[in-house]
Amino acid sequence: MAKCPIREIAIKASRDQIPLLLIGGYAVLAHGYVRATDDLDLIASHGQRERWSKLLVGFGMTIKNDAATFLQFDPPDKSSMAVDLMFVSEEVFVKLEQNAVETEIEGVRVRVVALLHLIALKCHAFEHSKSIRRLKDIDDLIQLILINKLNLNDPELRATIVKHGSLETYEKLRHACVED
Repeated sequence: MAKCPIREIAIKASRDQIPLLLIGGYAVLAHGYVRATDDLDLIASHGQRERWSKLLVGFGMTIKNDAATFLQFDPPDKSSMAVDLMFVSEEVFVKLEQNAVETEIEGVRVRVVALLHLIALKCHAFEHSKSIRRLKDIDDLIQLILINKLNLNDPELRATIVKHGSLETYEKLRHACVED
């Protein structure tokens, strides 16, 4: 498994006063579902795009994909992980950051999106992906719901799943999360 550069990135981001907020596999881990991940996923505001790009290029990373809402970086060598950055509006980022939780990874305190926000992000990814990745996203959702003993009848959870996913996704999750 490739080495995660989170420690070095977190230290440098903190020094440069660039807000760091984890999503993806490390956020799933922080919320209780232990699984492997092959990249480091971060979320930032559009206004932080240039600062993040400069920081990661400074670690020897190269831009693999450059889109309006995403930047994907390849590591300088095969022993390190790739880094994916998702960009959102300042308003959305502030909301995510205000509700984020702290965790420790490689001896460094980092912030991770709150569970409900992670579920929203996973629902969005599930709905908008056409790849095999959909299976990972739906499995993450099922496991996060079961491990955290979430009640799918909770109006806020249901509304989040339907808004960022669909009613069909909500029904799939209800069916998959029924305990005998």
